[in-house]
Amino acid sequence: MSGLLVCGDLGSERCGVGASEAAALAAVDPRPATVDPRHVGATVRALHRARRGDAPVVVAYPTRSTVSSVAATIGLALTAVLGRRRLRWHLHEYAIFGGRRALLDLLLVVGGGRVVVSTTTEAEALRRSRGGRVARRVDVRVVPPANGTPLPAAEDPPADPPVVGLFGTARDDKGLGVAVEALASVPDGVRIETVGEGWDRAGWPGHLPPVAHHGRVPTADLGRIVSRWSLAIAPFAQGATDGRMSLRTPLACGVPTLTTVARPADLTLRPVHLLLDPATAVPRGLATDAGTRAQGAAEVLGFEARTVQDLREALW
Repeated sequence: MSGLLVCGDLGSERCGVGASEAAALAAVDPRPATVDPRHVGATVRALHRARRGDAPVVVAYPTRSTVSSVAATIGLALTAVLGRRRLRWHLHEYAIFGGRRALLDLLLVVGGGRVVVSTTTEAEALRRSRGGRVARRVDVRVVPPANGTPLPAAEDPPADPPVVGLFGTARDDKGLGVAVEALASVPDGVRIETVGEGWDRAGWPGHLPPVAHHGRVPTADLGRIVSRWSLAIAPFAQGATDGRMSLRTPLACGVPTLTTVARPADLTLRPVHLLLDPATAVPRGLATDAGTRAQGAAEVLGFEARTVQDLREALW
């Protein structure tokens, strides 16, 4: 066995971690075996095979299922115990877990091994955990996660009249106020769209133009919709980071994208079409020429390729 990936929801379009790990796994040769920790018996058998072959064991966390499934928790606990010799953790989130970090901290202490995270803020939070008992094991390269296959920029021009869009799930960590502030300067006739779950319940103020909600869209259709936007808004209550799919997707499509940054070191992805000033972003985005959009999309494509390479070196 060349290695084992323990990951729930692998390849699922509804799980960013599952999609991310599938993209990174495609670049690993020979391809590691995979197992879902919810399948406890299969997990134990796979771990024994990995031990016999002295193969690395990578745990990708959190997926949608691993934070809500008792079976997955049991599978992860057994992974920490049985995979100790060659264990590596790929944590897509840590700092935002709050009280739920206690279980993960325990697994990290029991399991040992390298811990790969996505931002400097995540690394700092980990180094403070459990009295610093995992501090020496946090990967100092701070490898950003790969969030699926980048979408190509469309060859068609942006829609006319222009469209300003938001992509992703409307969660509590999205700063709706940032979006509302930017949308206040949208000229008459510009349409507003959202792609993703929850935006129709986000409490949009009545002074804005009507907002068209696509809801969740299959990956195969994302490029067709998002790449026609003139501007995207990626609002985050705590600032943007390299790991945010809702930022990287419109950028990958060549769409000028407005976001906010609280910790500059957490966002190394800085393509030419990234916009950071809400006061000027709308007119700048609406006027962005085709050459700039293409250049920006190419920069994101290069970033994604480097990310996958970095992950392969860090994990496998």
